[in-house]
Amino acid sequence: IELLSTVGLIYLMFSTGLEIDLRQFGRVRNKALLFGLLTFALPQLSGIVLGRYLGLSWVGAILLGSVYASHTLVAFPILSRLGIVRNESVAVTIGATVLSGVVALLVLAMVASVQDGHLPTAYVVRLVALMSGYTLLVLLGLPRVGKQFFRRFNSRAVEFQFVLVALFVAALLAQWIGMHAIVGAFLAGLAINSTLPPRSTVIGQVLFVGESFFIPIFLMHIGMMTDPWAIVVNGQTLMIGLALTVATYVTKFAAAWITASMFHYSTDELLTMWGLSQAQAATTLATLLVGVSIGLFPMTVFNGGILVILFTSITSPLL
Repeated sequence: IELLSTVGLIYLMFSTGLEIDLRQFGRVRNKALLFGLLTFALPQLSGIVLGRYLGLSWVGAILLGSVYASHTLVAFPILSRLGIVRNESVAVTIGATVLSGVVALLVLAMVASVQDGHLPTAYVVRLVALMSGYTLLVLLGLPRVGKQFFRRFNSRAVEFQFVLVALFVAALLAQWIGMHAIVGAFLAGLAINSTLPPRSTVIGQVLFVGESFFIPIFLMHIGMMTDPWAIVVNGQTLMIGLALTVATYVTKFAAAWITASMFHYSTDELLTMWGLSQAQAATTLATLLVGVSIGLFPMTVFNGGILVILFTSITSPLL
């Protein structure tokens, strides 16, 4: 189940990239950049303040902020079924998801590499260079390889297999260079999106496999990892969890409200942005595990973070 859950998360981000209207995405990139900065910076700053109040070190407080500064598109399959994926506010939120996720993963990688309170400059330069090169390789190289491939082979089975290989190779390469596999999966989705026609049968097959099997297992795995009893029996854990949950809701809403006000979005679009950007899952869990393993987080913070995952994974699809 753990393995299938990992595949489900990769599929979730891949299908997000596949279903984006690239022309619209290009038009809203500046708006997505603004929302991405807001939806990362506000939670990050609140996490630092909360972490220092809880007695964490500065490095631990910075890592605590990144716990809920990013988000996972848990509710995306619902938007797809409702037929509102091409709404501008959804496109802006998806773009912001990538930006906040990449920055949060950068914070995680840098914190994990801190040695005696110092961050090696060479490591930072190398990581940024690898990430930039990887992004260009996937977004520019994969569409060219795909178009050459599809000219020579027109079998649906072979095309389907090519898409799957592209997805998992991109995810694996992202993992190798220090990015998260979900970033590679999203970029692979964008690359395949620009290679195949919008109503391609192959894209329909890929989405069907993900939405009917892998993505539900990912959501089930989140529920399996949550232990509500461990949260309830410890008063300190419960207080930390509630504080983190409130901070997540408030800061994510503030970012969505500022963006919606600036670009004159409706109340429904505002609530959609807030609902889609509040869910905590993959990156949150990875950050919590790293924080505990390197001694920056006590178990009370870890279990409190699990409470955030539990609440937001329920309220995000509801909204």
